[in-house]
Amino acid sequence: MDRIFDKTNLERLASGCLIGRSIHFLDKVDSTNNHAISLAIDGADEGETVIAECQTAGKGRLRDRVWQSPPGRNLYTSVILRPDIPPAYAQVLTLVAGVAVAELLSGYCPVTLKWPNDVLAGGRKICGILTEMRMKGQRLDFVVVGIGINVNMEPDDFQVEFRHVATSLKEQTSNITSRLYLAAGLYGLLEKWYKIFLKSGFVPVRDRWIEYSDIIGKTIEVTDRGSVRRGTCRGIDSNGLLLLVDENNRTTQVLSGDVNLIKNR
Repeated sequence: MDRIFDKTNLERLASGCLIGRSIHFLDKVDSTNNHAISLAIDGADEGETVIAECQTAGKGRLRDRVWQSPPGRNLYTSVILRPDIPPAYAQVLTLVAGVAVAELLSGYCPVTLKWPNDVLAGGRKICGILTEMRMKGQRLDFVVVGIGINVNMEPDDFQVEFRHVATSLKEQTSNITSRLYLAAGLYGLLEKWYKIFLKSGFVPVRDRWIEYSDIIGKTIEVTDRGSVRRGTCRGIDSNGLLLLVDENNRTTQVLSGDVNLIKNR
């Protein structure tokens, strides 16, 4: 039987772990990332997490995008990390989190990873990841990893404009999923892959990310601030940047953008 989704049960399941060592459980917040950033600025320890029943202004990766965040159905959480890495390297934590989420959700239904920060099920978005960092002088102070997973939303729960691009575990599996155990599993796998990254670098994370990706060797379009580039995806490099091979067989690194697979006509 599912237990009550609350701070006490979450901390019990995360007992002895780094991530989830202290959980700030909120009924409502503008954004779990905003709250976690404020906590980190005030000195919160690495591994402290924020989780909310509802977000009033959940953030997407792009400034004009909002993550739909109704109460009582999904998982909205942010984790504070303080890795001793160069600031320019912090972006790979988005991919670290992606691997953890993909490993978690693949236990429920088939999923794929879409660069840089989405997890897809049935070709539609089931999870979004947003990492934000702050500096202290020239050093990285902290990174907040925000994760939103659509868990028990019905198709009609999505706004009309999102129904063809978003999905949930409920829609994919026809089952109600325990948010308590999903959150505990997420924290455990995020800690696993974060420690692999700190100990062994990005290569094992990259290799696992590629296993979950379905765009390697395929023709894609990358849209970024009005510009569109098309080419063959060769993978991601040691810094997590997308590698795109153009029609002249030149490989370029993609820093950011929305990726879409070009299907054969």
